[in-house]
Amino acid sequence: MGHNAEVGEAPLSDDEFKRIHRTLQELAIAAYPNPQRKGCPGTETLREIANTSWPADHPGYDHVKHCSPCLREMLDLQEEIFVAKTRRRYLMYRMAIAAMLILVAGIGFAAWRLAQHSNPSGASTNITSIVHQRRIADLFDEPDALRSAEQQRPLKTIYLPPAPLELKVILPRFSRPGVYQIAICRDRSDNSTLVKAVGRAVADGPRQIVTVMLDLSGVAKGSYWLSTRSEDEGASYYFLLHLGS
Repeated sequence: MGHNAEVGEAPLSDDEFKRIHRTLQELAIAAYPNPQRKGCPGTETLREIANTSWPADHPGYDHVKHCSPCLREMLDLQEEIFVAKTRRRYLMYRMAIAAMLILVAGIGFAAWRLAQHSNPSGASTNITSIVHQRRIADLFDEPDALRSAEQQRPLKTIYLPPAPLELKVILPRFSRPGVYQIAICRDRSDNSTLVKAVGRAVADGPRQIVTVMLDLSGVAKGSYWLSTRSEDEGASYYFLLHLGS
């Protein structure tokens, strides 16, 4: 048995295939000279052939494959058509981007007109109404109000400003991970809630921390209760809160 039957030929790489294709193409362009252009179908027919997805299906291709000048012209036309299509796609892309920018600008203008309509006096919006102050309520070692009353342990008061807040609440020790509701209440009952927000507890070592956005700018200064309630447990825990400057 010969060696050729045992050892398979390695497939051509992409570069090798392209090099062979280019060489064959150059040979074909020079193989059939036709300086008088006898029987040539003309540029328009060659453009039709160049613009088809499979030129060999065109009836005029039988002449092209045996006429080097026509083959060269057809290849040049194919390149010209490819460049034109590429430019057209790029132009359509630019037009789509421009249309999107016009749409976004229109939406922004409509939102501005709506804001002007809702605020006809033209008074500027107070920047403090959209800038949130950052505060921390550390409840890690604090008992809730009911347990403190049973154990006769004084409650520590949490102090917050009456402003929009990004409030980071460090939950009491042994709090479980999950989703929590953080609320400001007039008294120790859920139906006295003034402001509330929901956030997910994130572990930081032994601590569970919930970060919420609370707008307290509309709440009068005074004494309140800060409550925490886990969605899994359903029970609320209350901590003394003073709202002031």
